[in-house]
Amino acid sequence: MKLSMFPMMIAGLGLLAVAGCGEGKPSCELLYKRIDKCDKMPLKKDVFMEMCNKKKDEHADEIACSAKKDCDEFKKCTEAARKAASAKRTQKRFDEAMGKNDLKEAMMICDIHKENLSEELKKKCAELGPKAYAELMKKAEALRGTAEKQDYGLCFELKDLGKKVGAEQEKAAEAICKEIDLQVTLKKALTEIDKRIAEKQESLPFQCMESTLKKFDEVGTEFAKGKKTELINACYIKMGKAILEKQVPEMKGFCRYSVKEIVKAVREHKLSDPGIDALITQAAPLCDKE
Repeated sequence: MKLSMFPMMIAGLGLLAVAGCGEGKPSCELLYKRIDKCDKMPLKKDVFMEMCNKKKDEHADEIACSAKKDCDEFKKCTEAARKAASAKRTQKRFDEAMGKNDLKEAMMICDIHKENLSEELKKKCAELGPKAYAELMKKAEALRGTAEKQDYGLCFELKDLGKKVGAEQEKAAEAICKEIDLQVTLKKALTEIDKRIAEKQESLPFQCMESTLKKFDEVGTEFAKGKKTELINACYIKMGKAILEKQVPEMKGFCRYSVKEIVKAVREHKLSDPGIDALITQAAPLCDKE
């Protein structure tokens, strides 16, 4: 018989008076006697009584066990009462978390107190994973279309939940987080391209390099393919036009490096746009002979 079965009694001290109780009638005093007899009570009687009386309503089932004279029966009774009380406290905390729609806290309660779950609560806890995963996936899907920076906390939770829910969900979580990364890369590229055009710079940003474009191919989803197309058009049509308009008319006898990069990319990606078609044709004679 251990004091751990009276956690709430020990947690707070009260100033309530001790009620005198006779042998055989369940009470804090008789509970003290049973514990001291069956497992040696380390606390002084007045300290224990003060605790017990303050929490006697909450621990009524444990106090009721003091009617058991046999030590084995007393220990079994208090252990069962302790488990029932723990389950009740866990249920209360779970209900409070769900009342706030805090699935994260509810799941933590289920995990930490898994040994104190009633059968009904076990079923509810089992439903939390898929529900929380679905909610996080909605957030990830919304972020995927507009992200300017990665939400590492969201992706960590989503991937962690995916592992717990199932292989398919784990794979989907990994994929959408990679897609968010691609959206962030695209956003940075578009911002940098607009900046360079405004400042009349004549070089492509690093996001336009083939090594960056390969990341879109590695993800390989329809979303990734669409974002790659946006990036290619921004790099080689929008930014390309600004560079070609400035450099092609000035080329004498050789093809400038930036122009050569753009001509090569336009052909490789089979791009065509009224804004650059004529400039590519004009640059071709010099760029093709190198």
